[in-house]
Amino acid sequence: MRNIANIVGKEVRELLTLKLLAPFIGVLAVMFIVGRAIRGERARARLPQRALVAVYDTSAEAREVVDGLAASGISLTVTADPRDSVLARARTERVSTVIVVPKGTGQRLAAVESTEVEVYSLLQGFSATQAMKELKVKELFSKLNSRLAEGRIAAAFPGAEPKAVTAPLRVRQFTVIRGRSAEGDPNALTGIVLSQMLMIPMVLLMIIIYVSQMIAASIGQEKENKTLETLLTVPISRMSIVVGKMLGAVVVALVTTGIFFIAFSYYAGAFAQLDAAQAPGIGTGMVRQLQLTMTPGALLMVAATLLLGIICALSLATLLAVFAEDARSAQAMIAPVMVLCLLPYFMTLFFNLETLSLPLRLLVYAIPFSYPFMAPKAALFHEYGTVLWGCLYMAAFAAGTMFVAARIFTTDRILTAKLRLRRPIRGSN
Repeated sequence: MRNIANIVGKEVRELLTLKLLAPFIGVLAVMFIVGRAIRGERARARLPQRALVAVYDTSAEAREVVDGLAASGISLTVTADPRDSVLARARTERVSTVIVVPKGTGQRLAAVESTEVEVYSLLQGFSATQAMKELKVKELFSKLNSRLAEGRIAAAFPGAEPKAVTAPLRVRQFTVIRGRSAEGDPNALTGIVLSQMLMIPMVLLMIIIYVSQMIAASIGQEKENKTLETLLTVPISRMSIVVGKMLGAVVVALVTTGIFFIAFSYYAGAFAQLDAAQAPGIGTGMVRQLQLTMTPGALLMVAATLLLGIICALSLATLLAVFAEDARSAQAMIAPVMVLCLLPYFMTLFFNLETLSLPLRLLVYAIPFSYPFMAPKAALFHEYGTVLWGCLYMAAFAAGTMFVAARIFTTDRILTAKLRLRRPIRGSN
Protein backbone atom coordinates (compact mmCIF):
# COMPACT_ATOMS: atom_id res chain seq x y z
CA MET A 1 0.00 0.00 0.00
CA ARG A 2 2.87 2.38 0.75
CA ASN A 3 4.27 1.85 -2.75
CA ILE A 4 0.89 2.58 -4.29
CA ALA A 5 0.53 5.69 -2.12
CA ASN A 6 3.93 6.94 -3.32
CA ILE A 7 2.92 6.43 -6.95
CA VAL A 8 -0.40 8.17 -6.32
CA GLY A 9 1.41 11.16 -4.84
CA LYS A 10 3.81 11.22 -7.78
CA GLU A 11 0.96 11.15 -10.29
CA VAL A 12 -0.98 13.90 -8.51
CA ARG A 13 2.09 16.17 -8.47
CA GLU A 14 2.76 15.52 -12.15
CA LEU A 15 -0.86 15.91 -13.26
CA LEU A 16 -1.78 18.98 -11.24
CA THR A 17 0.51 21.29 -13.20
CA LEU A 18 -0.38 24.65 -14.63
CA LYS A 19 0.35 23.41 -18.14
CA LEU A 20 -2.17 20.57 -17.91
CA LEU A 21 -4.73 22.59 -15.94
CA ALA A 22 -4.60 25.65 -18.22
CA PRO A 23 -7.35 24.43 -20.63
CA PHE A 24 -9.50 23.38 -17.70
CA ILE A 25 -9.08 26.74 -15.97
CA GLY A 26 -9.92 28.46 -19.25
CA VAL A 27 -13.21 26.56 -19.51
CA LEU A 28 -14.09 27.46 -15.92
CA ALA A 29 -13.34 31.13 -16.58
CA VAL A 30 -15.55 31.11 -19.67
CA MET A 31 -18.42 29.53 -17.71
CA PHE A 32 -18.19 32.12 -14.93
CA ILE A 33 -18.01 34.99 -17.42
CA VAL A 34 -20.94 33.70 -19.51
CA GLY A 35 -22.98 32.91 -16.40
CA ARG A 36 -22.34 36.39 -15.04
CA ALA A 37 -23.28 37.95 -18.37
CA ILE A 38 -26.55 35.98 -18.55
CA ARG A 39 -27.46 37.07 -15.04
CA GLY A 40 -26.75 40.66 -16.03
CA GLU A 41 -28.95 40.35 -19.10
CA ARG A 42 -31.70 38.79 -17.00
CA ALA A 43 -31.51 41.70 -14.56
CA ARG A 44 -31.75 44.17 -17.45
CA ALA A 45 -34.63 42.21 -18.95
CA ARG A 46 -36.62 42.81 -15.76
CA LEU A 47 -36.32 46.55 -16.29
CA PRO A 48 -39.14 48.23 -18.24
CA GLN A 49 -38.51 47.85 -21.95
CA ARG A 50 -38.62 51.13 -23.82
CA ALA A 51 -40.63 51.60 -27.00
CA LEU A 52 -41.60 54.55 -29.21
CA VAL A 53 -45.29 54.63 -30.07
CA ALA A 54 -46.39 56.68 -33.06
CA VAL A 55 -50.14 57.32 -32.70
CA TYR A 56 -51.98 58.72 -35.74
CA ASP A 57 -55.49 58.13 -34.39
CA THR A 58 -57.06 60.33 -31.71
CA SER A 59 -60.10 58.16 -30.98
CA ALA A 60 -60.90 56.73 -27.56
CA GLU A 61 -60.40 53.19 -28.85
CA ALA A 62 -56.89 54.01 -30.05
CA ARG A 63 -56.19 55.60 -26.68
CA GLU A 64 -57.32 52.34 -25.07
CA VAL A 65 -54.69 50.48 -27.08
CA VAL A 66 -51.96 52.85 -25.90
CA ASP A 67 -53.15 52.60 -22.29
CA GLY A 68 -53.10 48.80 -22.59
CA LEU A 69 -49.50 48.88 -23.80
CA ALA A 70 -48.50 51.18 -20.95
CA ALA A 71 -50.22 48.94 -18.40
CA SER A 72 -48.07 46.01 -19.52
CA GLY A 73 -44.93 47.47 -18.01
CA ILE A 74 -43.33 48.90 -21.15
CA SER A 75 -41.89 52.40 -20.93
CA LEU A 76 -43.69 54.21 -23.75
CA THR A 77 -42.80 57.45 -25.45
CA VAL A 78 -45.87 58.53 -27.39
CA THR A 79 -45.46 60.79 -30.40
CA ALA A 80 -47.32 61.88 -33.51
CA ASP A 81 -44.20 62.51 -35.62
CA PRO A 82 -43.94 60.96 -39.10
CA ARG A 83 -42.95 57.31 -39.27
CA ASP A 84 -39.52 57.95 -40.78
CA SER A 85 -38.71 60.49 -38.11
CA VAL A 86 -39.74 58.09 -35.36
CA LEU A 87 -37.54 55.31 -36.82
CA ALA A 88 -34.60 57.71 -37.09
CA ARG A 89 -35.12 58.76 -33.48
CA ALA A 90 -35.24 55.10 -32.39
CA ARG A 91 -31.92 54.45 -34.10
CA THR A 92 -30.37 57.51 -32.46
CA GLU A 93 -31.68 56.67 -28.98
CA ARG A 94 -31.02 52.92 -29.44
CA VAL A 95 -34.64 51.96 -28.89
CA SER A 96 -35.29 48.46 -30.23
CA THR A 97 -39.09 48.65 -30.70
CA VAL A 98 -41.30 51.11 -32.56
CA ILE A 99 -45.10 50.65 -32.51
CA VAL A 100 -47.29 52.49 -35.01
CA VAL A 101 -51.01 52.91 -34.39
CA PRO A 102 -52.34 53.97 -37.83
CA LYS A 103 -55.27 56.24 -38.53
CA GLY A 104 -58.62 54.45 -38.58
CA THR A 105 -57.67 52.01 -35.84
CA GLY A 106 -60.34 53.24 -33.45
CA GLN A 107 -63.04 53.22 -36.15
CA ARG A 108 -62.41 49.58 -37.00
CA LEU A 109 -62.22 48.57 -33.34
CA ALA A 110 -65.52 50.32 -32.66
CA ALA A 111 -67.07 48.37 -35.55
CA VAL A 112 -65.71 45.14 -34.03
CA GLU A 113 -63.39 44.64 -36.99
CA SER A 114 -59.79 43.46 -36.90
CA THR A 115 -57.16 46.09 -37.48
CA GLU A 116 -53.41 46.19 -37.85
CA VAL A 117 -50.81 47.74 -35.59
CA GLU A 118 -47.32 48.01 -37.04
CA VAL A 119 -44.36 46.86 -34.97
CA TYR A 120 -40.81 47.70 -36.09
CA SER A 121 -37.95 45.76 -34.48
CA LEU A 122 -34.62 47.53 -34.82
CA LEU A 123 -32.16 44.65 -34.67
CA GLN A 124 -28.62 45.35 -33.55
CA GLY A 125 -27.58 41.73 -33.93
CA PHE A 126 -28.78 38.18 -33.51
CA SER A 127 -28.61 36.74 -30.00
CA ALA A 128 -30.63 35.02 -27.33
CA THR A 129 -31.22 38.31 -25.52
CA GLN A 130 -32.56 39.88 -28.71
CA ALA A 131 -34.92 36.93 -29.12
CA MET A 132 -36.09 37.46 -25.54
CA LYS A 133 -36.99 41.06 -26.34
CA GLU A 134 -38.99 40.02 -29.39
CA LEU A 135 -40.76 37.35 -27.37
CA LYS A 136 -41.69 39.93 -24.77
CA VAL A 137 -43.27 42.15 -27.44
CA LYS A 138 -45.31 39.23 -28.80
CA GLU A 139 -46.44 38.35 -25.30
CA LEU A 140 -47.40 41.99 -24.78
CA PHE A 141 -49.75 42.05 -27.76
CA SER A 142 -51.16 38.65 -26.87
CA LYS A 143 -52.20 39.99 -23.47
CA LEU A 144 -53.52 43.19 -25.04
CA ASN A 145 -55.63 41.23 -27.51
CA SER A 146 -57.05 39.13 -24.69
CA ARG A 147 -57.88 42.26 -22.72
CA LEU A 148 -59.63 43.94 -25.63
CA ALA A 149 -61.49 40.76 -26.55
CA GLU A 150 -62.71 40.27 -23.00
CA GLY A 151 -64.09 43.81 -22.95
CA ARG A 152 -66.01 43.31 -26.18
CA ILE A 153 -67.31 39.90 -25.14
CA ALA A 154 -68.52 41.34 -21.84
CA ALA A 155 -70.37 44.07 -23.78
CA ALA A 156 -71.90 41.61 -26.24
CA PHE A 157 -72.79 38.93 -23.66
CA PRO A 158 -73.61 40.65 -20.38
CA GLY A 159 -73.04 38.36 -17.40
CA ALA A 160 -71.18 35.73 -19.43
CA GLU A 161 -67.63 34.73 -18.63
CA PRO A 162 -65.37 35.83 -21.52
CA LYS A 163 -63.33 32.63 -21.42
CA ALA A 164 -66.49 30.57 -21.77
CA VAL A 165 -67.07 32.30 -25.12
CA THR A 166 -63.51 32.25 -26.49
CA ALA A 167 -62.66 28.76 -25.22
CA PRO A 168 -65.81 26.68 -24.61
CA LEU A 169 -63.75 23.54 -24.00
CA ARG A 170 -61.30 23.52 -21.16
CA VAL A 171 -58.63 20.85 -21.01
CA ARG A 172 -57.37 19.46 -17.73
CA GLN A 173 -54.05 17.75 -18.26
CA PHE A 174 -52.73 15.05 -15.95
CA THR A 175 -49.37 13.35 -15.87
CA VAL A 176 -49.01 9.79 -14.63
CA ILE A 177 -45.68 8.31 -13.49
CA ARG A 178 -45.34 5.00 -11.67
CA GLY A 179 -49.04 4.94 -10.84
CA ARG A 180 -49.03 8.46 -9.38
CA SER A 181 -50.91 11.24 -11.13
CA ALA A 182 -50.68 15.00 -10.87
CA GLU A 183 -52.53 17.73 -12.68
CA GLY A 184 -50.42 19.83 -14.98
CA ASP A 185 -48.73 20.14 -18.35
CA PRO A 186 -46.31 17.25 -19.00
CA ASN A 187 -44.17 19.52 -21.20
CA ALA A 188 -43.54 21.86 -18.28
CA LEU A 189 -42.60 18.90 -16.10
CA THR A 190 -40.26 17.56 -18.80
CA GLY A 191 -38.53 20.93 -19.06
CA ILE A 192 -37.96 21.12 -15.31
CA VAL A 193 -36.66 17.57 -15.01
CA LEU A 194 -34.37 17.89 -18.03
CA SER A 195 -32.93 21.15 -16.74
CA GLN A 196 -32.04 19.39 -13.48
CA MET A 197 -30.69 16.24 -15.14
CA LEU A 198 -28.72 17.89 -17.94
CA MET A 199 -25.96 19.17 -15.71
CA ILE A 200 -24.65 15.75 -14.59
CA PRO A 201 -24.12 14.31 -18.11
CA MET A 202 -22.52 17.54 -19.33
CA VAL A 203 -20.05 17.65 -16.44
CA LEU A 204 -19.33 13.93 -16.71
CA LEU A 205 -18.66 14.14 -20.45
CA MET A 206 -16.14 16.94 -20.10
CA ILE A 207 -14.45 15.39 -17.06
CA ILE A 208 -14.07 11.98 -18.75
CA ILE A 209 -12.52 13.54 -21.84
CA TYR A 210 -10.26 15.74 -19.72
CA VAL A 211 -8.94 13.06 -17.36
CA SER A 212 -8.47 10.60 -20.24
CA GLN A 213 -6.29 13.12 -22.05
CA MET A 214 -4.51 13.81 -18.79
CA ILE A 215 -3.46 10.25 -17.96
CA ALA A 216 -2.68 9.41 -21.61
CA ALA A 217 -0.43 12.46 -21.85
CA SER A 218 1.24 11.50 -18.57
CA ILE A 219 2.13 8.01 -19.81
CA GLY A 220 3.17 9.32 -23.23
CA GLN A 221 5.39 11.94 -21.61
CA GLU A 222 7.03 9.36 -19.37
CA LYS A 223 7.80 7.21 -22.41
CA GLU A 224 9.11 10.25 -24.26
CA ASN A 225 11.34 11.37 -21.36
CA LYS A 226 12.48 7.78 -20.61
CA THR A 227 11.28 8.12 -17.00
CA LEU A 228 8.95 5.14 -17.40
CA GLU A 229 11.95 2.87 -17.78
CA THR A 230 13.29 4.09 -14.43
CA LEU A 231 9.92 3.54 -12.78
CA LEU A 232 9.74 -0.02 -14.09
CA THR A 233 13.12 -0.85 -12.52
CA VAL A 234 11.85 0.03 -9.04
CA PRO A 235 11.01 -3.12 -6.99
CA ILE A 236 7.25 -2.54 -7.19
CA SER A 237 4.72 -4.84 -8.80
CA ARG A 238 3.48 -3.72 -12.20
CA MET A 239 -0.12 -3.96 -11.02
CA SER A 240 0.74 -1.53 -8.21
CA ILE A 241 2.15 0.88 -10.80
CA VAL A 242 -1.02 0.68 -12.90
CA VAL A 243 -3.29 1.02 -9.86
CA GLY A 244 -1.21 3.88 -8.45
CA LYS A 245 -1.28 5.80 -11.72
CA MET A 246 -5.04 5.37 -12.02
CA LEU A 247 -5.74 6.29 -8.40
CA GLY A 248 -3.63 9.41 -8.78
CA ALA A 249 -5.65 10.36 -11.85
CA VAL A 250 -8.87 9.58 -9.95
CA VAL A 251 -7.86 11.96 -7.14
CA VAL A 252 -7.19 14.70 -9.68
CA ALA A 253 -10.47 13.87 -11.45
CA LEU A 254 -12.45 14.16 -8.21
CA VAL A 255 -10.88 17.52 -7.42
CA THR A 256 -11.52 18.89 -10.90
CA THR A 257 -15.05 17.42 -10.91
CA GLY A 258 -15.92 19.29 -7.71
CA ILE A 259 -14.58 22.56 -9.10
CA PHE A 260 -16.29 21.96 -12.42
CA PHE A 261 -19.64 21.24 -10.74
CA ILE A 262 -19.44 24.57 -8.94
CA ALA A 263 -18.64 26.45 -12.16
CA PHE A 264 -21.22 24.61 -14.24
CA SER A 265 -23.87 25.03 -11.53
CA TYR A 266 -23.28 28.78 -11.66
CA TYR A 267 -23.49 28.71 -15.46
CA ALA A 268 -26.57 26.47 -15.70
CA GLY A 269 -28.24 28.32 -12.82
CA ALA A 270 -28.42 31.43 -14.98
CA PHE A 271 -30.61 29.59 -17.50
CA ALA A 272 -32.67 27.94 -14.76
CA GLN A 273 -33.43 31.31 -13.17
CA LEU A 274 -34.26 32.70 -16.58
CA ASP A 275 -36.78 29.93 -17.22
CA ALA A 276 -38.23 30.33 -13.75
CA ALA A 277 -38.70 34.04 -14.36
CA GLN A 278 -40.61 33.34 -17.57
CA ALA A 279 -42.81 30.62 -16.05
CA PRO A 280 -42.79 30.85 -12.25
CA GLY A 281 -44.12 27.86 -10.37
CA ILE A 282 -45.07 25.81 -13.44
CA GLY A 283 -44.44 22.13 -12.87
CA THR A 284 -42.84 22.44 -9.43
CA GLY A 285 -45.98 21.17 -7.71
CA MET A 286 -46.07 18.22 -10.10
CA VAL A 287 -42.52 17.30 -9.14
CA ARG A 288 -43.54 17.05 -5.48
CA GLN A 289 -46.78 15.18 -6.17
CA LEU A 290 -45.12 12.65 -8.47
CA GLN A 291 -42.20 12.27 -6.01
CA LEU A 292 -39.61 12.93 -8.71
CA THR A 293 -36.86 13.49 -6.19
CA MET A 294 -33.73 11.53 -5.37
CA THR A 295 -33.30 9.98 -1.96
CA PRO A 296 -29.87 10.15 -0.28
CA GLY A 297 -29.34 6.50 -1.23
CA ALA A 298 -30.17 7.24 -4.86
CA LEU A 299 -27.72 10.14 -4.88
CA LEU A 300 -24.99 7.85 -3.56
CA MET A 301 -25.76 5.33 -6.32
CA VAL A 302 -25.55 8.07 -8.96
CA ALA A 303 -22.26 9.26 -7.45
CA ALA A 304 -20.97 5.66 -7.62
CA THR A 305 -21.81 5.42 -11.31
CA LEU A 306 -20.03 8.72 -11.96
CA LEU A 307 -16.92 7.51 -10.15
CA LEU A 308 -16.95 4.15 -11.92
CA GLY A 309 -17.44 5.91 -15.24
CA ILE A 310 -14.32 7.98 -14.59
CA ILE A 311 -12.39 4.85 -13.57
CA CYS A 312 -13.51 3.06 -16.76
CA ALA A 313 -12.34 6.00 -18.84
CA LEU A 314 -8.99 6.09 -17.04
CA SER A 315 -8.44 2.35 -17.38
CA LEU A 316 -9.23 2.43 -21.10
CA ALA A 317 -7.07 5.53 -21.61
CA THR A 318 -4.21 3.83 -19.76
CA LEU A 319 -4.46 0.81 -22.02
CA LEU A 320 -4.56 2.93 -25.17
CA ALA A 321 -1.69 5.13 -24.01
CA VAL A 322 0.54 2.04 -23.93
CA PHE A 323 0.70 2.27 -27.72
CA ALA A 324 1.71 5.94 -27.74
CA GLU A 325 5.26 6.98 -28.53
CA ASP A 326 5.12 10.41 -26.90
CA ALA A 327 2.73 12.86 -25.23
CA ARG A 328 1.47 14.22 -28.56
CA SER A 329 0.54 10.82 -29.99
CA ALA A 330 -1.06 9.88 -26.67
CA GLN A 331 -3.64 12.63 -27.19
CA ALA A 332 -4.72 10.98 -30.45
CA MET A 333 -4.84 7.53 -28.88
CA ILE A 334 -7.82 8.40 -26.68
CA ALA A 335 -10.08 9.14 -29.65
CA PRO A 336 -11.97 5.85 -29.01
CA VAL A 337 -12.74 7.02 -25.48
CA MET A 338 -14.24 10.25 -26.82
CA VAL A 339 -16.36 8.35 -29.35
CA LEU A 340 -17.58 5.91 -26.70
CA CYS A 341 -18.55 8.87 -24.50
CA LEU A 342 -20.23 11.01 -27.14
CA LEU A 343 -22.39 8.21 -28.57
CA PRO A 344 -24.29 7.33 -25.36
CA TYR A 345 -24.38 11.00 -24.36
CA PHE A 346 -26.36 12.00 -27.45
CA MET A 347 -28.41 8.78 -27.50
CA THR A 348 -29.59 9.26 -23.91
CA LEU A 349 -30.12 12.99 -24.44
CA PHE A 350 -32.32 12.81 -27.54
CA PHE A 351 -33.91 9.36 -27.37
CA ASN A 352 -35.80 7.13 -24.99
CA LEU A 353 -33.69 3.97 -24.91
CA GLU A 354 -36.73 1.74 -24.46
CA THR A 355 -38.05 2.82 -27.87
CA LEU A 356 -34.79 2.27 -29.77
CA SER A 357 -34.30 -0.69 -32.05
CA LEU A 358 -32.77 -3.75 -30.42
CA PRO A 359 -29.32 -3.44 -32.09
CA LEU A 360 -28.98 0.21 -31.05
CA ARG A 361 -30.20 -0.55 -27.54
CA LEU A 362 -27.69 -3.38 -27.16
CA LEU A 363 -24.93 -1.12 -28.46
CA VAL A 364 -25.73 1.56 -25.89
CA TYR A 365 -25.92 -0.97 -23.06
CA ALA A 366 -22.59 -2.49 -24.12
CA ILE A 367 -20.77 0.84 -23.75
CA PRO A 368 -19.77 1.27 -20.09
CA PHE A 369 -20.01 5.05 -20.27
CA SER A 370 -23.75 4.82 -21.01
CA TYR A 371 -24.67 4.02 -17.43
CA PRO A 372 -23.49 7.28 -15.80
CA PHE A 373 -25.65 9.13 -18.36
CA MET A 374 -28.64 6.87 -17.63
CA ALA A 375 -28.21 6.83 -13.84
CA PRO A 376 -29.85 10.21 -12.99
CA LYS A 377 -33.03 9.35 -14.89
CA ALA A 378 -33.10 5.79 -13.54
CA ALA A 379 -32.67 7.03 -9.96
CA LEU A 380 -35.35 9.68 -10.47
CA PHE A 381 -37.81 7.01 -11.61
CA HIS A 382 -36.63 4.64 -8.85
CA GLU A 383 -35.28 2.12 -11.38
CA TYR A 384 -32.45 1.07 -9.11
CA GLY A 385 -31.86 -2.23 -10.91
CA THR A 386 -30.49 -0.37 -13.91
CA VAL A 387 -28.13 1.61 -11.71
CA LEU A 388 -26.88 -1.46 -9.83
CA TRP A 389 -26.37 -3.44 -13.02
CA GLY A 390 -24.48 -0.50 -14.52
CA CYS A 391 -22.18 -0.33 -11.47
CA LEU A 392 -21.41 -4.05 -11.68
CA TYR A 393 -20.79 -3.90 -15.42
CA MET A 394 -18.51 -0.87 -15.16
CA ALA A 395 -16.58 -2.42 -12.27
CA ALA A 396 -16.02 -5.58 -14.31
CA PHE A 397 -15.01 -3.56 -17.39
CA ALA A 398 -12.55 -1.44 -15.40
CA ALA A 399 -11.06 -4.50 -13.68
CA GLY A 400 -10.64 -6.33 -16.97
CA THR A 401 -9.06 -3.34 -18.68
CA MET A 402 -6.71 -2.75 -15.75
CA PHE A 403 -5.72 -6.42 -15.81
CA VAL A 404 -4.84 -6.25 -19.51
CA ALA A 405 -2.88 -3.02 -18.96
CA ALA A 406 -1.02 -4.58 -16.02
CA ARG A 407 -0.12 -7.61 -18.13
CA ILE A 408 1.35 -5.32 -20.77
CA PHE A 409 3.26 -3.45 -18.05
CA THR A 410 4.82 -6.76 -16.94
CA THR A 411 6.52 -7.15 -20.30
CA ASP A 412 8.83 -5.01 -22.40
CA ARG A 413 5.92 -4.19 -24.70
CA ILE A 414 5.14 -1.19 -22.52
CA LEU A 415 8.34 0.39 -23.89
CA THR A 416 8.17 -0.89 -27.46
CA ALA A 417 4.44 -1.16 -28.25
CA LYS A 418 3.34 1.11 -31.09
CA LEU A 419 0.12 1.38 -33.03
CA ARG A 420 0.78 1.82 -36.74
CA LEU A 421 -2.20 3.11 -38.66
CA ARG A 422 -0.64 2.60 -42.08
CA ARG A 423 1.85 0.25 -43.66
CA PRO A 424 5.46 1.34 -43.91
CA ILE A 425 6.42 2.57 -47.37
CA ARG A 426 8.88 0.22 -48.98
CA GLY A 427 11.60 1.49 -51.25
CA SER A 428 11.23 0.69 -54.92
CA ASN A 429 13.72 -1.69 -56.54
